[in-house]
Amino acid sequence: MVRAMQPLGDERAKGASALNVLALALSMALVGAAPVVAQAGDGAQGGAVAADESGQSELGPGDGEAPPLVEAIDAEDADPDLADAEEAAEDGPEGETLDEDAAEEAEDTEEVEEEAEEVDEDLARDARWKPRVGIHGEYRLRFHVMNDLPLHTEERTGFPDRLGQNYWATQWLRLTGELRFGDAFRIVGQIDVADGVVFGEDTQGVTAAEIAREDSSAFARSGFDPRWLYLDWTTPAGVVRAGLQPSHWGLGLLANDGTKEPPFGDYRYGNSNLRLLFATRPFGQGVPFTLALAGDLVYQDPLAELSDGERALQGVIAAFAGDPEDDVIGAYFVRRSQQHDAGESSTQSETLDVWVLDLFAKATFTEPSGGEMVLAFEGVHIRGDTTFTRTVDRERDDVRQWLWAAQAGRRTDVFDAFLEAGFTSGDSNTEDGVQRRATMHPDHRIGLILFPEVIAWNTARAATLAGADALVGRPSPGSDLLPTNGGVSGATYLFNWYTVRPTKWLDLKAGWIWARATSDIVDPYRQRSQSRSVSYLGGDSGNRDLGLELDASVMFHFDLKNDIRVQIGLEGGVFFPGHAFDDATGNGMDTLGLGRIRAAFMF
Repeated sequence: MVRAMQPLGDERAKGASALNVLALALSMALVGAAPVVAQAGDGAQGGAVAADESGQSELGPGDGEAPPLVEAIDAEDADPDLADAEEAAEDGPEGETLDEDAAEEAEDTEEVEEEAEEVDEDLARDARWKPRVGIHGEYRLRFHVMNDLPLHTEERTGFPDRLGQNYWATQWLRLTGELRFGDAFRIVGQIDVADGVVFGEDTQGVTAAEIAREDSSAFARSGFDPRWLYLDWTTPAGVVRAGLQPSHWGLGLLANDGTKEPPFGDYRYGNSNLRLLFATRPFGQGVPFTLALAGDLVYQDPLAELSDGERALQGVIAAFAGDPEDDVIGAYFVRRSQQHDAGESSTQSETLDVWVLDLFAKATFTEPSGGEMVLAFEGVHIRGDTTFTRTVDRERDDVRQWLWAAQAGRRTDVFDAFLEAGFTSGDSNTEDGVQRRATMHPDHRIGLILFPEVIAWNTARAATLAGADALVGRPSPGSDLLPTNGGVSGATYLFNWYTVRPTKWLDLKAGWIWARATSDIVDPYRQRSQSRSVSYLGGDSGNRDLGLELDASVMFHFDLKNDIRVQIGLEGGVFFPGHAFDDATGNGMDTLGLGRIRAAFMF
């Protein structure tokens, strides 16, 4: 906050006027031309002292006039020698000469001050609008090995009863650029380049997945993904943002921008919307309460892809009190209306109309030993209706879904420990007219194997079978929404992880995950096409134990010149399947292992 300038005496006001103008100009450049006020009391209202355009406080003198105290001095109390000198100057020729010289000097001083003020104004204007460019990026290379994952198949499709992928390598280059014009305007862009499989085996019979890991996709058109291109304008009233921009709220269960590093694995997706947003602090900058309003055309998220003819419109209201990085509580309210063009799965367009309420709270505090404690919670309720899953007998289904996650942890410079518990509602009967299965955003990543691999590929195989030409004349409505793509779906879980940093260049992590289904596990393809309520591998759908996963990583990181950081390390996990993955004969799924070599550099 810029303080109001103090009252100056006659000569001091003249001599400091140029500095006052410069200070004001620099202050305006820093705060983006916000009104200059001095706070007094408890807030910006009532106790504020306004400053005029010259930077002078209204409480101070204007235009260099003498303070009233000077005028109040009694002539009788003045120095008699000074009075005689003034009288002599008025009567004699020498006094007239002095008066002329003083007047000329004053005129010269005024001219210099005016020129200085013009120069200061030009400098302030140039500083405010001076462009600044920043570019940073991240390149990742991963090599994976995994023993084969069993999947259900139908003989007529020719799909194997396995995923078919035991080793593969992926790469990903993300570039982010920013152009700033002072503190008022900035343009931000981000693109993913050469994202996908570089070499290795392809997955088989899971083309319904968003990222199917096949056909050297890093060099295909799908490997190039423009994510952001938006303008920020900071005004005295708030921030206006327009363009293709990220969307993130809370822990990222629903709205996730795909930039938050998970404990294990990588972020890969992220929501992008063509959005017009206005965010403000309606009670003044001194009151930490933020209100945001936005209108969206969804470009890409887990439910819609604009390039595929899936048009989703959203109205968003978000309000929170506090600092999102520390202590905060808020609510995120969304009205979504989505429509899919008629295509292979339907002769008419499909619609989704839902209301979403998403609550988030986070608290941080220092405990006596010096560590920082963190508590966080996010809960989401989705309610509405859809024709995505209609049948001949039922035109529209209700949508009633719940999901939440809570975190508690302690972090220090050398050791972190966190525990997360989460829940997503399940649906054991996809034909009862109510869609209850909720799915977290895939970038709220839980572990390496159970959710990102086992459940992700089982749901992708079910969706691929539901649309296979050899089995159906037309894909089942809503089948394209079955793949979880790695998000937690229809399950409750505990996720506990630890991080140790013995040196500044080494991170050690270890964690475990236990999970259980929140409803009977039913393969939706066979429930609809064969009227059979069995699990994905044909076992008893009443077996809800998903299993136990153990993960660990060793990461080295080094800082080089020119702000370049290099990372290299090993990461892996072992999954012990629960009875939810038994087959039709009651045999359990074999233990599954995944290993990864990680290399990356950031600049």
